[in-house]
Amino acid sequence: MTVESTELDTTQDKDPIYFVPKKVSMVSDLANILSWVVLVGFVAAVITQIIGLRAQLAAQGIAIATLVREPSLYTFIFTNMVNPLLTGLGIFALLQAASVGLSMLLESDYNMRETH
Repeated sequence: MTVESTELDTTQDKDPIYFVPKKVSMVSDLANILSWVVLVGFVAAVITQIIGLRAQLAAQGIAIATLVREPSLYTFIFTNMVNPLLTGLGIFALLQAASVGLSMLLESDYNMRETH
């Protein structure tokens, strides 16, 4: 063995086997971007439902004030607007938490490597 190959072996031994910082950073960035795409998609779906409801009411000539007394309106609003919005916010929060957690992992790994 030459000196170069032993130096290469010692540097490879210091790197973790299952932790590649570039890949972790890429997954963190992907989770961050995907969270915003999911949030925009769910908000767009809710806005589409609102526009559809307004168009239906306008076509039938019904004022929203008359529908406020109907319990079916609240069921429709909850199932078609509130539920998807809360689902989108939950997925957004989970993806953001994953992104921040992976970024913290990278930062702590970087700080630990500098101290040793």
